[in-house]
Formats: sequence, C-alpha cells, structure tokens
Amino acid sequence: MDVRKNLYPELMKLFNEGVLPMLESAPLRYGKRSIVRYVDILLDKWFKVIFGAEKNKEALLGILRELIPERDIADISYGKKKKKKNNPFEGCRDAVFDVECVDAEGARFVVEMQMAEQEHFHERALFYSTFPLQEQVLAENKKKKKHDWYFDYPPVYLICFLNFTFHNGSEKILYRYDLTERESGERMTDRVNFIFLEMVNAGDEEPDETASFAKKLCWAFTHMSILRERPAALLEQVFKNIFEACEIAALEKTEQIKYEEDMTTEWDIHDQIATAWHKGKREGREEGREEGREEERLIMARKLLSEGVSMEAIISASGLTREEIGNQHAAKQ
Repeated sequence: MDVRKNLYPELMKLFNEGVLPMLESAPLRYGKRSIVRYVDILLDKWFKVIFGAEKNKEALLGILRELIPERDIADISYGKKKKKKNNPFEGCRDAVFDVECVDAEGARFVVEMQMAEQEHFHERALFYSTFPLQEQVLAENKKKKKHDWYFDYPPVYLICFLNFTFHNGSEKILYRYDLTERESGERMTDRVNFIFLEMVNAGDEEPDETASFAKKLCWAFTHMSILRERPAALLEQVFKNIFEACEIAALEKTEQIKYEEDMTTEWDIHDQIATAWHKGKREGREEGREEGREEERLIMARKLLSEGVSMEAIISASGLTREEIGNQHAAKQ
C-alpha cells in the first residue's frame, strides 16, 4: 500500500497553509523588502561572514558556552578560511564547513546553518563529523609519534541550526545526540557530539525573559533581518555580542554593498519560486482532474524544476524524493 496516498490530504493542507503563505509573505519577512538594521543570518554565506570573523569571536564563543556548558570553554581560535576537508574515498565529495573553531584544549566545534531539509541528513552529519575526527588523529600522530596515543584526541562537536523540523507537532528546539548504551544510557565515548537546534520551533511570538537560551537564540536568528533593535528580553551579554556582530553598519563598506546585492537576489528567488508554484498549482489542478490527486504533486514539482528552482528546494517544499521528481521530469521530456 502506498502510504503517501493516505497522507496526501495532510500534505496538501501543509502546502496550502504553510508553504504557499510563506512564499507569498516573503516581503513581510524582509520588512517589505527593505534592508533594516541587521544581517539576515539565515543566509548561509552571511552566517559564515558573521560568525567566521575573528572580530566577532566573542559572539560565537558566547553561543558555544551556553550550548556546551560542560566544556567550560575559555577561548576559541579559527582555522584557515574555507578550509576543505579532503574525503579519503575516491570519487566522493569533500566537505567545507560553515564555521569551524577549536578551543584551548583542542576540542573542535563545527557550526552549520541548514536552511532546507536534506535526504539522510543525520547520516550526513555523522559522516562529516568523521572529517575533524580524522584530523585529530593525524595531529596527535605527528605530535606524539606513538601509536598507543593516536586516539587520545579531543572531542568534536557538530552544532547545526536547522530551519525545519524532524519532529512535527513538537515545540522542542534543542536536541543533543551522542553514543550511549541503549538500556543503561552509559556513554560509550564523549569524542563525538551532535547538537541540533530546530529553529522553526521557536515560533513567531517574541520570547520573554524566562525563555530558554535555545529559544531566545533561534527566535533571534529567524527574526534578525526584520528587527530594528535588540528585544528587551534578550538582555544577556551573549545577545548583545550577537546583535552587535550582525549590525549591517558594522560591515566593511564593500561587504555592505555585497549584502544589498545578495538580498536583492534572495528576493528575486522568492518571487520565482512563488510564481512557479502558483503556475504549477493551477496546471496541477487542471491535469489532476484526469490524472489523480497524487499526480498533482508531481506536476507541481515538475513545473518548479522547469522554472529553474533547485532540486533541494523542491524536495524540501514537496516532500517528494529526488528519484520521484527526476523520474517524473524525465517522463515528461
């Protein structure tokens, strides 16, 4: 039995009440398409620019201290800009992390902004966490020259800010994963740690002083670009540092110009997606009368693809797999 057919009404309700309003209200997210005061931190490039900059180190350090209090992080330092992680397997892709830093004791922190859901996201996260782990082993090898000490390396933390949720209906934001024994909860090792923050669960309502750090942070990230000042509830020093780091006026002049260009491009993309989605929805309704409601989703996906919308964006919006979209597209050629 095709379970998706049973889910179709719920999916369409999600599209009509969630995806389409989001696309149609794109101008609202950006303050009616005017650049206000703070950088849109959800844009992957500008997340890297802000939190990967030495001058903004205190902002990132404050976040890491709040999310990983058990480490008592005294300081952090950055590695080389855009340092590529070489994949040891021939023919497989390498990795370039958004932001990577290390504390005084050698623990590594990889911080990622993820806007769209990807297939096998958790498996990808596990795989990419092995890159810094391997580098740790190699570093210890060169330093100590003793095989018995190869694996006495500092831990690695993968922190991902997700603009989607894996837990529909839940208000939980912060998820921590590590390697533990199923029944007792005994930890196998502390050398690999995952921290995922589902930002969408922070909601639209401005948090009060009693809200958790995770909720305040994720709300700030998702609303940063439309705020004119730091909300009163975000009084902590860490938020002061974050908002100061995200001030557009604090950017170099060339960066300010580039940011304006990027925002214009971002608005254009939203327009293209919204237009293509509406066209696909109309065509899907017409053709769907003959081909069935399940086919309607595929027709909309095909229309988006033909309009130049990325495969990742379509997968995120439609819930279809890459294979389904690809097969449908090929069948219509």
